[in-house]
Amino acid sequence: MTPRLKRSLFVTVILGLWLGAMGWLIFYEAYPEFRNQTSAGYRTFLSHGVMVMDRWMKISFQGKSIGYTHTSVDVDEKDGVNQYRINNRTILSLSIMGSRQRIAVNADAVVDVLYKLKSFTFDLTSTGYAISVEGVRKKDNLFDIAIKGVGSTQRFSVTIPEGAVIYSPMTEMTLRSLSPGEDAVIQIFNPVTLTAQKVTVRALRHEPLLYQGKAIQTTVLAAKVDGMETLSWIDREGLMLRQETPFGWTIDSCDAKEALAAGAHHGSEDMLTSLAVPIQGNVARLSSEPAVRLRLIGPSFSRADLQTQRQTVVSLDSNTVEVIVRAETLPASGCNKEAIPPEMSTWLASTPFIQSRDQRLIDKAREITGHWTNSLEAALAIYQWVFTQVAKKPTVSLPSALDVLARPEGDCNEHTYLFTGLARAAGLPCKVRVGLTLHEGQFYYHAWPSVFVGQWLDMDPTRGLPVINTGYLSLIEGELAEQMKLMNVIGKLKVEIRNQ
Repeated sequence: MTPRLKRSLFVTVILGLWLGAMGWLIFYEAYPEFRNQTSAGYRTFLSHGVMVMDRWMKISFQGKSIGYTHTSVDVDEKDGVNQYRINNRTILSLSIMGSRQRIAVNADAVVDVLYKLKSFTFDLTSTGYAISVEGVRKKDNLFDIAIKGVGSTQRFSVTIPEGAVIYSPMTEMTLRSLSPGEDAVIQIFNPVTLTAQKVTVRALRHEPLLYQGKAIQTTVLAAKVDGMETLSWIDREGLMLRQETPFGWTIDSCDAKEALAAGAHHGSEDMLTSLAVPIQGNVARLSSEPAVRLRLIGPSFSRADLQTQRQTVVSLDSNTVEVIVRAETLPASGCNKEAIPPEMSTWLASTPFIQSRDQRLIDKAREITGHWTNSLEAALAIYQWVFTQVAKKPTVSLPSALDVLARPEGDCNEHTYLFTGLARAAGLPCKVRVGLTLHEGQFYYHAWPSVFVGQWLDMDPTRGLPVINTGYLSLIEGELAEQMKLMNVIGKLKVEIRNQ
């Protein structure tokens, strides 16, 4: 794998994998005591008189230790306001693109005596990177949010639904009451994507599990998070003994010594290489032909996700899609600002991680494009600047345009978010696309921008392609909240090259 492409692969998927693998164990746990009903949030479990808890679990990938997770609940009966502190710390040590990455994630929630969430923090640190998301209840269900990154602090407000849970350990203590065939619904708020959703947990069966040399009777639970199903084994006391994911991650209950030892090692298997998507057919046709027909087998897709200006969905059913993918070509010319339709405002908007209205991005965009009159020339100028100025470096992060502007390095998501922020700041509508790119006979996860220049045009400022070819397959459009849909794809997808 050449260094340039190796560095360009979709590293942010690692963060998504962590969220999926931890699932309702780390962020998405609640204590649903009513079968086939929605959990009442923190009230459901704290009202039972939770005592101090301390739990350790080790994390493995393909049989090799890659880290651990430590969860705790502290009760302060002397504090009449902030009575419960619920904490999780997860350490991962991974091989990514030939380099070792140590990732630390800390999630902390404070709950008052009325079982209302008062505040939360989410901290992510990795090699050369750190970001913090903090939330404090202002009034009712409105929270003040501060995102502190490398380049800035963003402040805004978010509504968190009553009954939603940021994080709570030991969900299994109540889920043990589920019998095979019964469901529980958990409402969660994800502090990474700043969105709320519901997670369904279903009891599948009772079965013995070999644990510490003994056969322990357990209940097997299936939890679906962003389309990905994780399996968990819960003993009669309500303790989670094991959790498995579709892509090879396992989480096992252990003591502190064993967990810390697991955190000191890392698997030799490269994480992204192990997640490559196999291709059947004449791979030489990809990237060289103006159009190819592909069959996607495994997960379900929506037509809206796959249909783009360069992709046409030919057929679609529950687990098979056929799509024609075409190479982009540069248009003869662009358009002026007045020719950009008003309905394009969605793709000019500023967001918490693409801060297109920030003066620093506006000033840099003006420096790069001047007072442009031709959208194609402006887009190519931004593409060239991002390609040459942002160092190619594997990064596990929550990508942010301002952070990359302040510290110009990263992989495909960093390049894409900065390009998108600069394009929008310059008045060019721009989208984030996530999908697959070809390398050495396989598809790897990747991100790139699509910019409107009178028509939509896909570019790749990470790999240095002003237009992309048929070696690119777009699966999802949008930022991290939408990118979590990859959890339904990773480890399941196969691609066949078809005759036209």
